[in-house]
Formats: sequence, structure tokens, C-alpha cells
Amino acid sequence: MYKRVRRWAGDRRIATKIISVSLVVTAIFTASGVVGLLNLRRLVAEQDREYRVNVLALARMTAVRSAVGSQQESVLSYILSEPGFYRDSYAEVIAETDRAIDTDIRALTRIGLPAAEHESLRAFAATITMWRTARDAALDAARSGDQRKAASVVLVRSEAIARAVKDRAGSFLDQLVDAVDDGARRARANSVRTAQLMGLLLGIGAITAVLLSVLAARTISRPLREVVDVLARVARGDLSRRVELDRDDEVGQMGRSLNETLGVLRNAFEEVQHRASHDGLTGLANRALLRERLGVARDTARAGLPVAMLLVDLDGFKQVNDAHGHVAGDHLLTVVAERLLAGVRARDTVARLGGDEFAVLLDGMDTREDVDAVADRLLAALQLPTGYNGATLTPRASIGVSLWDGEIPIDALMHDADVAMYAAKTGGKSRVAHAHLNASAGSA
Repeated sequence: MYKRVRRWAGDRRIATKIISVSLVVTAIFTASGVVGLLNLRRLVAEQDREYRVNVLALARMTAVRSAVGSQQESVLSYILSEPGFYRDSYAEVIAETDRAIDTDIRALTRIGLPAAEHESLRAFAATITMWRTARDAALDAARSGDQRKAASVVLVRSEAIARAVKDRAGSFLDQLVDAVDDGARRARANSVRTAQLMGLLLGIGAITAVLLSVLAARTISRPLREVVDVLARVARGDLSRRVELDRDDEVGQMGRSLNETLGVLRNAFEEVQHRASHDGLTGLANRALLRERLGVARDTARAGLPVAMLLVDLDGFKQVNDAHGHVAGDHLLTVVAERLLAGVRARDTVARLGGDEFAVLLDGMDTREDVDAVADRLLAALQLPTGYNGATLTPRASIGVSLWDGEIPIDALMHDADVAMYAAKTGGKSRVAHAHLNASAGSA
């Protein structure tokens, strides 16, 4: 029964919970007579003032928090989108949420908050101003094409906004719970001053008020503590936690909005991390990720399994750009990337080092002959013609192979493969050359 009551109370709006408590207490105390009614009127007036100051302030603050969360999501979406319809629509959302935030903050200043709460509101408004300054800088950076800088600025400021909203919501909730508790104590004080004949009824009313206040407080404070815990984790950079609130009141809505915001932030972090380790054109690993994979492959090499580095450089790539344009060159680079990926295993790494230079890390082959077979197979696959806008492009490549025992430094391994690749070029191009062989010993 208690669980069902808590479930029912949990789905009611916060204002409904407070009003419900007030109505029950009012009904019981009204029965105590004229004296009790006079005292109760004063109590109701005080509770009404607390409702207007605290509950409406909390509702406004919840709306501001939701608008800030929506704006952060729209700012990130704006940054990650290309100029056009979608970016314009996100700009409209940012403008609309700005208007909503300003409206609610102005309403909060007119509620008549105590001096300490009013000062906290001024500090919060200053935080919003700082956020807007950083947001505008990020939007300017996005419009200028520097999406990485824009995302970095927004994500850092999002943590500060999350902390400010958390502190403000917690302050309002504490004030609201204290107001309910003060109302119950005043009710008990008034009941003592009434006639002894009404003592039993007043005692029952006081107990009922306390029980209902505790129930209302628990349905508000417990879930909000969970939200505060999630926000504290966000402030520490932990985006893995989610708010588990299966309820329909304002706290539940705030939790769902927070979960959506955290999902957007996590996706943004993952996108930033992916861009930091992959080539933007081909989607292949970049030089930094290749070195990281080499560090892992060192153990394989030291265990005696053949590990090889293949450096692939396209022959005559400049002529393709000159004859057909850079778009054709980008198409050819993408085709080469796809063919390299198709010719190796899932555990191997294909990277673009820059321009028309690629690298293939073969992590643990069965024999050295298998390394040669893979190199020859890749060379043959790369040199198949491909069509582009009615023209036939026939890529050519030179491949340098360097075997690794895991003992020499990574830079030395890359140097050996580079020397072998240039040996293949000077030996006639469209060849495979090995770091431990003369250029003329490479196979076509």
C-alpha cells in the first residue's frame, strides 16, 4: 500500500503534491472550530506565500534548465552540421531558447525572492552570460570552419552550466522542503494554543501533516539527489551514469532532459576522439593511431610472429590531379583506401600518412612468405583501373616492406620501410621492395 501511494505521489507534479498536503491539513484543522480556523488562515497565507515564492521559482528554474539543455544540444548540432537548412534551423532554436531563458529569469526576479536567493539568481544570470559569450565564440568558430575548436569551447562551458543549474535547483528544493516543514511546526504551535477540547483533533492533524510532508519531501528530494549525483559526475567528466526516474513530474522531466543532453555530449566526445585518430577523407587510421597500434604489435613481434610495415606511395598521383582535378584525386585516394582495407585482415591496420602515402601494419603473420604474398596481392589490387566521370583512372603504386622483430624503435622501422619504398620507385616503380634486400631484388 505504501509503495502504491509513493508511486501515485511520484507521478504528480510538485505543485500538486504541495497543494494536496495543504488541502488535507486545511480540512482537518478547519474542523477544530473558529479559533483553529483563524490560525489556519494565517498558516494557509504563509504557505501560499511559500508556494508563490518557492514552487513557482522552482518551476521557472526547471524551465530555464530545460531551455539551457535544449540550447546546448542545438549548439552542438549547429557546430557539427554543415551550412544550410539544418544549421539555420538550429540557429532558430538557439534564438528561441534565448528568449525563453530571458523570460523565465525576468519572471524569477519579479517573484520576490529573499536577498540571498536573489544574489544566487544574479550569479546564475552571470553564468548564463558567460555561457552565451563562449557559445557565440563557438558559433563563430563553427561558421569559420573550425569545428574542433567550437566543440571544445561548448563542452567545457557545458560542465559549468550543469554545475550552476545543479546548485540552483538544489537550493530551491531545500527552501521548498524547509517551507513545508515550517508550516507543519506552525500548525502544531497553533494547535497548542487552542482549547483542550480540540487537542485530540489537533494532534491527529499535526501527525497527518507530518506524515504527508515526509511523503511529499521524499518523493521530491530522493529523485533530485539522484539528479544531483549525475550532475556531479558530469562535472568530473563522467558521462556514463544515467538518471533512472520512471515518473511524470517535473523532476522526472528534468531527468529525461538530462539524459538526452548527456547522450548528445557523449556522441560529441566520441566524434571528437574519432576525428583525432582517423583521416578525414578516407576514414583510415592516421599517423597517431598507427603508432599506437605499433606499440601493441611490439609484443607480437617479440613473440616471434612476423610483423611487417608496408609503406605504399602512389606513382604519378600529381598527374591525376593535374589532368582531372583534385576531386578526381580524392576519389582515387578513397578507392585506394578501400582496396587496402579489403586486402588485409581485421586485426591489421591501414593508415593514411598524408598526401598519397599510406601504411599497412601486418600484425602477426604465419610466415615471412605470407608477408610477401600480401604485399604482392595489394600491389595487384591497387593497379586495377577505376572509372571517374567517364574517365578511366589507373593507379600505380610502389610498396616498401620492412619486417620488425620488436626490438628496433618504431621510427627506425618506419625509416626502413620508407627507404624500401623509395628503392621500389628508383627500381622502376609499380614494385615491391624489401628493407633487407637491394632495390633490384624487389618483385614487380
